[in-house]
Amino acid sequence: MTILQMRRLRSPQVYYTKKKRRAQQVPPEDSSTKKERKVYNDGYDDDNYDYIVKNGEKWLDRYEIDSLIGKGSFGQVVKAYDHHEQEWVAIKIIKNKKAFLNQAQIELRLLELMNKHDTEMKYYIVHLKRHFMFRNHLCLVFELLSYNLYDLLRNTNFRGVSLNLTRKFAQQLCTALLFLATPELSIIHCDLKPENILLCNPKRSAIKIVDFGSSCQLGQRIYQYIQSRFYRSPEVLLGMPYDLAIDMWSLGCILVEMHTGEPLFSGSNEVDQMNKIVEVLGVPPSHMLDTAPKARKYFDKLSDGLWTVKKNKDIKKEYKPPATRRLHEILGVETGGPGGRRAGEPGHAPCDYLKFKDLILRMLDYDPKSRITPFYALQHNFFKKTTDEGTNTSSSTSTSPAMDHSHSTSTTSSVSSSGGSSGSSNDNRNYRYSNRYYNSAVTHSDYEMTSPQVCVSSPYILNPHLNRAHFLQFGFTPI
Repeated sequence: MTILQMRRLRSPQVYYTKKKRRAQQVPPEDSSTKKERKVYNDGYDDDNYDYIVKNGEKWLDRYEIDSLIGKGSFGQVVKAYDHHEQEWVAIKIIKNKKAFLNQAQIELRLLELMNKHDTEMKYYIVHLKRHFMFRNHLCLVFELLSYNLYDLLRNTNFRGVSLNLTRKFAQQLCTALLFLATPELSIIHCDLKPENILLCNPKRSAIKIVDFGSSCQLGQRIYQYIQSRFYRSPEVLLGMPYDLAIDMWSLGCILVEMHTGEPLFSGSNEVDQMNKIVEVLGVPPSHMLDTAPKARKYFDKLSDGLWTVKKNKDIKKEYKPPATRRLHEILGVETGGPGGRRAGEPGHAPCDYLKFKDLILRMLDYDPKSRITPFYALQHNFFKKTTDEGTNTSSSTSTSPAMDHSHSTSTTSSVSSSGGSSGSSNDNRNYRYSNRYYNSAVTHSDYEMTSPQVCVSSPYILNPHLNRAHFLQFGFTPI
């Protein structure tokens, strides 16, 4: 047994499931008719600009390649052993093509910026160890993590995880978004989904966000395509200005999926996606549609100024009337959870579900200006102490049960206990808006456009005293 094989037995388990395909017998090529094959990058690359991975190969007299664990449009990810540090790592190998290299260099800059401000690695962002060029490929060396949340759902046969585990994931992800919202970072992930959230250990609930390949900062270049469809925010679908709030929308969709086992909005295209959102949340507010460049792709404006879902003769799908597929029923608030599967389980009482539903509705507020921010999400009653000690994730006490809304996110409860909704007090409203991410605008480019877009943001306007206090409250070191 080789040294690498011995180390492999002690390495953390990494889950990567490939689709099983029927084995096919390939007849031998006739040398007389065989065409001459092209050689790419001196024989190191295939015709798709990917490095040809060879298990057991040693790079830079340091990294010993173990296996391929992932592949995507950017390139590949391999598991390797770092002989210098004597640890397992994951190496992201970027395609040998200028467009992918340029995009990866932006990702590299953002990763280094985040790592600089998260030296203790406590804000649930993947840690970039180092990077190097190898045979014309940019290689990013990361800590080795376990399987992603989609894999976790698959392991439950898509029945979902408990509300308690969902809460633990939610708390970590809200903290990560709060970190990304710090003024010196102002990073929009732009592709938050279960596949981009990885467990640190297959037997623990600690997670980290990965894949910042589509990410950007406010005021910087914007990619042509952002957010996977199931998790795409209304402002992006409508072609409206967007900011960090799009990640909060994605998070709301993710949390429902983690508990129910199914995507909340599983559109087959953008029109289908918007229609499925409308089934649950109703038609977006008129003040958004009146200014949305792509509003008429999904809606028609009536003579009285109101908007209605567009009737398309080519679409044979039958949709429920707006706001009739209620989140209350999707979550099974009063019927034992999704499909009644959690009936009688500790931590799954109607009061627990009401708090969860309230938080989700705030995350899925159509208007990004009133959508809950990470700071207020972390103060929501869903994360506070409950009567069931076995499900607690916070030592703070709950002041009042969450309001039960069917589809509206407005309430007259106080800011501190409601999770950030506009209260009856102007002071509360001003306090809340002073803590929004940024007063900024980013113009979303149509996905078919070839030229990059630039987002333009106005100066940061948060109250500096509130800002420092807010971040210190959650253990952030002042930057």
